[in-house]
Amino acid sequence: MDTTKAVFDTSNFWTVNWYYLVALTVSLIGIIIAYKNFRKKPPTNTDKGNSSNNSFNNSSSSTSNPTIPISIINNINTQSDNPQKSVSEIQNSSDEKMKATTKILFVDDNHTEYKMVSILKKAGWIKTKSVKDITDLDAQVVIDSDIIFVDINGVGLTLFEDQGLGLASALKLKYPKKKIIIYSAETSGDRFHKALRQVDDCLSKNAEPYQFINLVENLSKSL
Repeated sequence: MDTTKAVFDTSNFWTVNWYYLVALTVSLIGIIIAYKNFRKKPPTNTDKGNSSNNSFNNSSSSTSNPTIPISIINNINTQSDNPQKSVSEIQNSSDEKMKATTKILFVDDNHTEYKMVSILKKAGWIKTKSVKDITDLDAQVVIDSDIIFVDINGVGLTLFEDQGLGLASALKLKYPKKKIIIYSAETSGDRFHKALRQVDDCLSKNAEPYQFINLVENLSKSL
């Protein structure tokens, strides 16, 4: 038996089957390229949707931060207190200015003994004064006054037969914008006199001080 024929001729194998080696190499290169392309593949629509949802959720969570509305509410509550305080301060300032500027005159034949002038001054109505009588409707003290209290008896004697009633009526006709008040200690008299319908108010001379103060406050607001 010839043993030399059984030896495998390797040089002849690679020469005859070289294309197998080429095919194997090409296949390996193709696999490598496919793997690299797969890793570079852009996200699908599903992935984009998930990404958008995540962004939306993150945005929603940031805008729904509970500290923001709490801060806004606190600011509103803080600011709402200030206007109320301001209104109160403005009202007090307005009242003080009204007291300091309103000019009040008492016409009373016993004005030196009548204490209402000093009471009003102590209450803040600093421009309150009194005179015994008025003999001239154009007197400066009359022109300067905003509110005039006229006693029924003992005043207006030189100008009017009806004394204080006549004087009060004439003052109201001549100065309709001024506030004219009739006051008296008398409980009887002509209750149908026209002056009672013309003047702004009537008050007992013996009325409590707070009634005079309250009347002055109400009348001064409508000047």
